[in-house]
Amino acid sequence: MNLKINYIILFLIIFLLLLIDLWSKSWVEKNLNQKKYLFNGKIELFYVRNYGVAFNLLSNKKNFIFGINIILFIFLVYQGLVDPQNSYYYGMILAGGLGNFIGRVRRGYVVDFIYFNIKRFPVFNIADFEILIGVCILLIKEFR
Repeated sequence: MNLKINYIILFLIIFLLLLIDLWSKSWVEKNLNQKKYLFNGKIELFYVRNYGVAFNLLSNKKNFIFGINIILFIFLVYQGLVDPQNSYYYGMILAGGLGNFIGRVRRGYVVDFIYFNIKRFPVFNIADFEILIGVCILLIKEFR
């Protein structure tokens, strides 16, 4: 595939995934006033403010989280440019990271709302899934 077309597709993937994530967080803040249960309670939807990262870790380390985010964004953009075969997966991770980063900058926290009813499991959002899927695909490709 033409490299220029590849980068246009990559940009569109990042843009669309970022839009979906930001829209879902906005919807949750405006509409999710009480818990909603899906699949006989296996998944719960409820609004949580996360001031840190997974499990609310590093919640008092805002500048540290920002710094790590910037370093990771630079790395992901670089990897997407030098590794066009995997650029879409780096783009997924970047889109998810940007979605959470924008929330931290705009609100001071990340909106989480998807909970798998498993003991001590974190509450997720769409951006977290974008990151998780991108990382899993890259790991699977790396170890094949």
